[in-house]
Amino acid sequence: MKIAFVDDCVHAKTVSTEFLVDILKEKHEVKRFWRSGIITFPEYNIVEVNKWNPDLILFFQRIPLFPILKRFNCKNVVYVPMYDSKGFFDGTRNLFRKGVLWFNELVTDLVIKPKYLYFSKRHYELDGKKKNSLVVKYFPKIKRQCEQDKPNLFFWERIDSLPFSNVMKLFDFKQFGKVYFMQRNDGGLECLHHSFYDLPKNVVVIDKWLSKKDYERIMSSCSVAVAPRNCEGIGHGFLDYMSRGMCVFAWDDATHNEYIVSGYNGFLFNKYERIDLNKLGWKLCGVNARNIVRLGNVEWEEDKKRILEWLL
Repeated sequence: MKIAFVDDCVHAKTVSTEFLVDILKEKHEVKRFWRSGIITFPEYNIVEVNKWNPDLILFFQRIPLFPILKRFNCKNVVYVPMYDSKGFFDGTRNLFRKGVLWFNELVTDLVIKPKYLYFSKRHYELDGKKKNSLVVKYFPKIKRQCEQDKPNLFFWERIDSLPFSNVMKLFDFKQFGKVYFMQRNDGGLECLHHSFYDLPKNVVVIDKWLSKKDYERIMSSCSVAVAPRNCEGIGHGFLDYMSRGMCVFAWDDATHNEYIVSGYNGFLFNKYERIDLNKLGWKLCGVNARNIVRLGNVEWEEDKKRILEWLL
């Protein structure tokens, strides 16, 4: 089967969707088609997709509006929605846009009848538990246990992430040996500028896109991390931290709270109050987090087979 994988262009840099492409390639011929303009007026390679003549089109993160979708010749469609995308349309000023998207989804479900692949149970429930759906839970492979002698903190600030000023409200940075503060958007571009903050001396500002070698070096030395966003579609970042045995602090929302049991394998918060790290069993939480990922990866290997069967 020929599968056209339509994806956001920023994922070409982060390779965060490569895991799903690799699964599909085990049984099918897969070709990537990049979509630009993530939120407003995205551009789809409709002509190129139609020219390739796929048997199935998989739209990752965003499905086109129906007038655009019907221009694709292939009507065998799978949609992989991301829970964090819902946040773009919260609030009163977005009610009209939310209404348009709701109506578009209704028409699409009636006419095209796409399948839905969810990586968040919460998202699946909010969407009304659609019949043509599969819900799975991604887990990476475990990595080498990080150092836990003295806590070092890692936080990666993106444009749509928690601001570093709020992380400063959570912790007294004197508790840490070093605080690694990375400022890069998913596409590798610079985000906010660290000069906005009055930074303690133990904060190490990273204002470039790290090489894999440098990233691994820093990760191996960190034992505590703050998840960057209020919510996640899958959560590759915080799951990578957990796979290394890091203690993750995350906002209490999906998909964070679908993996983290607060006080057992990490900590969830819903307001910015000072956290005394010395009173928490952060080392044990890190160990438990790594064990949860190790066991979850066994289930994920079975879910990979389910995805391939479900597509057919």
